[in-house]
Amino acid sequence: MLTRVWKRLLLTTPWLVIYAASSLSSSPVNARERQIDYPKVTKADGEIVKERYFRYLVIADDPCLTVQSFRLGHPGKAHREKFICSLGKARFDRDFALVDFKTLGFHNDRLSVEVEFIPSRRGRKAVRWCSIALQPDSIGDLVCNR
Repeated sequence: MLTRVWKRLLLTTPWLVIYAASSLSSSPVNARERQIDYPKVTKADGEIVKERYFRYLVIADDPCLTVQSFRLGHPGKAHREKFICSLGKARFDRDFALVDFKTLGFHNDRLSVEVEFIPSRRGRKAVRWCSIALQPDSIGDLVCNR
């Protein structure tokens, strides 16, 4: 009798939802890593900076700029990876109609980038020179001149 009541209780919708949620909350969540679609890479280059190999990737249909660092002698796995998808609080996918990385080049401990911005709202297109600081254990944010 008790088992039949227990089964009926578990089969009701609210209890089933609570039971499923409790089992999900106790299991660890695996965050999906962002996958790079290499056939869509339109610009790429790399250089050794301060005993690390840095490279950038511009990918078609992706508003972000991908910057990676690799330990020398370990070319298969990125040590650090950063997706530059915003300038300050303005996101490339939401606040701009177009973000085009025109010219990219390594200079000393920086990645220099010429970027064309077209705002999604009223405004004029702007071409600005920006840079990203490159350190052995960090990749900086996109910083542009005014």
